[in-house]
Amino acid sequence: MDIVAPPRQLKIGTIIDKTLGVVEHSLAPAALYVAAVTFMSAGVKYLTLGSTKPLEIAGSALVEFVVGITASYLLINAMLEKTGLRVRKEDVFFPFFALSILYTLGVLLGFIAIILPGLVIMARWSLAQPMMVARGDGVMQALGGSWERTKGNEFQIVVAVLALFLVPVAVIIASSVMFGQDSVTGIVVSQIFSSAVNVLGAAMGVALFGLMEGHTIPKSLAG
Repeated sequence: MDIVAPPRQLKIGTIIDKTLGVVEHSLAPAALYVAAVTFMSAGVKYLTLGSTKPLEIAGSALVEFVVGITASYLLINAMLEKTGLRVRKEDVFFPFFALSILYTLGVLLGFIAIILPGLVIMARWSLAQPMMVARGDGVMQALGGSWERTKGNEFQIVVAVLALFLVPVAVIIASSVMFGQDSVTGIVVSQIFSSAVNVLGAAMGVALFGLMEGHTIPKSLAG
């Protein structure tokens, strides 16, 4: 039976600084992720503009979802390597895929109920993906371990998420209003910043994992 480390009290500023530090030390994989996911997602959205066929819409959404999970796996793996946090040797892509589905469903159900439960679930499970990729934990082990280690830090994590995501989300909304959802420019700009949000989310998970495990996480170069 694994011994669960006691929860560590974190500060909002520390979470933000370490998250930016992970991004800055993983600029190449982060840039590659944004470019690849933006190209794929923007292309799919452009090709299905105005489509009313349910199968076509569902198929494009499935392609985006699968490619998105694959890209996230590679990004988190690269971030863990850049920060020296990866210790497992075996490939865990398929468990990661299953974990990502459960994570997405849990957060979505929380947001459907009320926004606050969705944010809390997102905060409590924020370590699950990096824990699995770094150590090779099983699906339930990663979810349970993340839930335990983030206990008492929900508020700090949620505030850090809102602080980091505020600007890119505002740009996404503004681009949709300014260019329209059917505009190529609007699609590309929205997707670039959506990908940036995903990069920040992955980096925060890696940073939180390192902080909770007591590892040294690189500081933001601007910090």
